[in-house]
Amino acid sequence: MNERDNKLVQWLNEAHAKEAELEADLAAHIKLTKKAPYKKRLQKHLTETRDHKRSVARRIKKLGGTPSAVKAPVPNVVGEAAGKAVAGVKGQVGAARALVTSQPETHLRNAQEELREEHVEIAIYTRIEALAEEVGDAETAKLARGVRRDEERMAKFLDAEIPRLVRELAKEEIPRDQHAQRRRPRRRPRGTSARTPARARKRQAA
Repeated sequence: MNERDNKLVQWLNEAHAKEAELEADLAAHIKLTKKAPYKKRLQKHLTETRDHKRSVARRIKKLGGTPSAVKAPVPNVVGEAAGKAVAGVKGQVGAARALVTSQPETHLRNAQEELREEHVEIAIYTRIEALAEEVGDAETAKLARGVRRDEERMAKFLDAEIPRLVRELAKEEIPRDQHAQRRRPRRRPRGTSARTPARARKRQAA
């Protein structure tokens, strides 16, 4: 391989290892999740993650490299086995945490970890895409861009899910009288709407 392809393979192997780590992470989180809509989204992203890992492995091979199954010779790059080992340790920690925390807390902590990892992946694929475009590798750039968009969609879902999970936790663990008092919207007179000018509302009331 030339210098260009060697660097692309190095970075793609980092992405491959991260996909392997997250594949194991998601499988562990799915087992701990009872909230049906959230679980369904995790299952969908697990399928996406497996597709990403296969696509990245194919691209590595096409460039003349080998998807790392063990620690790679390039410094600071870990292979699939190392990625899964990291995920295994994290999974054990998560399972132990689930034994001592409520279900909403478990969901919330897992979602927080997932969101953090999504942003790591977005950064990895943004870097790969930029390098591929710089050196004229359109196929690698297209692959990285497609995966990045999947990760961005998952991050967007988690951004919205975390506040919902916080509300569920607060509802279950914190007494109602310790919640913020939300003001009820004022009732409008019949025959008026939010767009009705104040002067016209007064005439209608008279």
